[in-house]
Amino acid sequence: MIKNRIIKLKKYLFLISVIFFVTTFSHLLYTYLYNDSELIPLKGGTISEGLIGDFPSLNPLKPLTGNNKYIIQLLYRSLLRYDIKENKITSDIASCDISDLKNIECYLEENVKWSNGNEISNQDIIATYQLLKNTNINPIISSLLSETTIEEKDNIIRFTNKKKDINFLNIFFQPILPKELLDTLPEESINGNFSTIDQIYSGKFKIVNVSRDFTLGITKFILEKNLFYNKNDILINQFIIKLFPDTNSFLKNKDTVNIFNDKNNLIGTSIPRFEAFGYTLPQYVSTFLNTDTIKNKTFRSYILNSIDKNELLDLLGKENFKEVKNPYLTEIEIFQTKENLNITKTINSLGYYKKATLIKNIIPSKDAKTYSEESSIIPSNSGSIEHFQEPSETITSPNYVEKYNFISKDNILLKGRTTDGVTAVYINDYKLTGYNAGDTVFYYKLLESYNTITEGRNKYNIYFETKNEKKFIEEINFLYYKDQQKTEIEKQNFIQDLYLQEKETEITKKINIESEKPPINSELLDKLSKLNDNYYYNNKYKKLSLKLFYVATDKNLEITANYIKKTLEENGIGIELIPVSLSQLIQTVSNKDAYDIILAGVHLGHFNYNIFPYFHSSQVKSGYNFTSIRKTSLDILLEELKGDINSVGQIEKIEKKVLDIISNEQVISTLYTPKINLLIDKNIKNIHLPTYLPHKSLRSSFLNTAYKKEKKIVKFENKSTINFFKFLLEKINE
Repeated sequence: MIKNRIIKLKKYLFLISVIFFVTTFSHLLYTYLYNDSELIPLKGGTISEGLIGDFPSLNPLKPLTGNNKYIIQLLYRSLLRYDIKENKITSDIASCDISDLKNIECYLEENVKWSNGNEISNQDIIATYQLLKNTNINPIISSLLSETTIEEKDNIIRFTNKKKDINFLNIFFQPILPKELLDTLPEESINGNFSTIDQIYSGKFKIVNVSRDFTLGITKFILEKNLFYNKNDILINQFIIKLFPDTNSFLKNKDTVNIFNDKNNLIGTSIPRFEAFGYTLPQYVSTFLNTDTIKNKTFRSYILNSIDKNELLDLLGKENFKEVKNPYLTEIEIFQTKENLNITKTINSLGYYKKATLIKNIIPSKDAKTYSEESSIIPSNSGSIEHFQEPSETITSPNYVEKYNFISKDNILLKGRTTDGVTAVYINDYKLTGYNAGDTVFYYKLLESYNTITEGRNKYNIYFETKNEKKFIEEINFLYYKDQQKTEIEKQNFIQDLYLQEKETEITKKINIESEKPPINSELLDKLSKLNDNYYYNNKYKKLSLKLFYVATDKNLEITANYIKKTLEENGIGIELIPVSLSQLIQTVSNKDAYDIILAGVHLGHFNYNIFPYFHSSQVKSGYNFTSIRKTSLDILLEELKGDINSVGQIEKIEKKVLDIISNEQVISTLYTPKINLLIDKNIKNIHLPTYLPHKSLRSSFLNTAYKKEKKIVKFENKSTINFFKFLLEKINE
């Protein structure tokens, strides 16, 4: 009996050994065969994207925004498109010569067809533009086409325009429709929604079905590849768009989608199956200071310096926002740090004072004899020049030049900046012969052999002549001694003299004021005592306060507005916050006395170097020039960027000059741009998405390379029994 058990046990052990051997061998063989195999993407598969919003019109003739623009660009083509890989405008259904913005010629690419197989024709293009030109369905495109002649000759379509404007190129991104459709389109459809049934498309996808779940309120658009799209190399066969009516509906059903553009950080990192692909747009949030109401440049600088962008980004979340350094979204910094800025002196010059100063002005103090005794006392901080120092408003080089300068070497070339309309520059009574009317800079050399500087104190009064009127601009001083040690000694003596002069002037003023002061008004004193110690007030005891209008489109702008209010009020400047809609903003800026600061978002579009609408003088009255800045030199540069197709190098040079002017004027602080995450299911492979997109609708470019299905290809030509054992030996020795 024991012997039978042993025999059975042997059989079981043998069977287990055979199974183990077969399993092990099969695994080793599989590993060997697929060790150097290649993964090949396959056509097919379905992916879905979740969108939140209302049912789209699907009408490519109307102004395109939001979800409607995103879906339309999947379904239709235009003459030109933006190649995000090459970061430039390129052909779509046509090739166009855009070197001359007044005369643009286009010809159709080969084998461009509608989804029904018919060829796209020049007549389709002309019919689309004529409809847009002759109706008001799309006011922006209509205005761009208003003075444009469109004609066809020798299979070339020529667009002749009266003025050079880079914005004119936006018409070439307009989706084109078939002429046969336009000829039969009812008027109500031109301005309304397009049908989703039996529509003709030209894009990489076409709509094959639309269904609605009325219980959940979800609309499902099923898109399939357009087989008549030439070289349609998209591997995904079916793209489903699920449209949710609101955020709550989406969050309840978020597990049913593979893709979501998480612009408001609704999901974040809460779903592990999603991988985030971050990108930014040519947009930013900025503060604009109105130069019509805040005329003092030093005060403007103080306001901008008070906003700590790093602290603001910590408040908003650095994972969701990126700092913007200038209006062109480049790395050039236009922020000017003002050290040793005597802001109290500046605000006092505007007629506003702290509570203590106002009380002091109404209380009789000491007599003239006491003041005279005090005037001989030199303050303990009299060794510092900073109390009297002011940055030069005109001299830009050398960059150390201020109101008072101390040197031991001559041969210094001063370079200064003029303003618009200057016909002559004077240094004291000397008219600069090297300056010509209209020049933006002037030069003056400090050289002892030229008798333009001598040992001792040298005072230079700078005058500009405009319209035959000589106007004082500023005073600069150079204390010059060849002996460096003597320069330092004389510097200290000079500073003490400045303190004594200031003290004497102050005492004289006090004596005059005291002699004119009425008896103490106890009622007024009681009123002043109730004022806030932190703020500044004028002689009518009205608080220094600025009106900040902000566009209340999202919570982050509200947070930013409240941060600016808190920061400036801590520095003694009252802020009145006024939330407005976009339409109200246009009304607000039309009255330049109604606001002091605008906080708003700016979107630059495809041509992010064109900031003409925000800084050109012509845009002050009825445009978006929130700062009210008016400078001819700036206008010329902005017109050059707006009116010509420039090389990248030329654009960068012009941008640098523009930023120098804007920085000098201290009218804007660009704060941040949102970081947007496109969340894509990790099962979808080979995702390529640039970190910068001209428009969020272009995020669909990831579909060009994405795939869901794949298979492994075994390279059998390298497989043999000998190579199998070599493979095993290599693995053992690893």
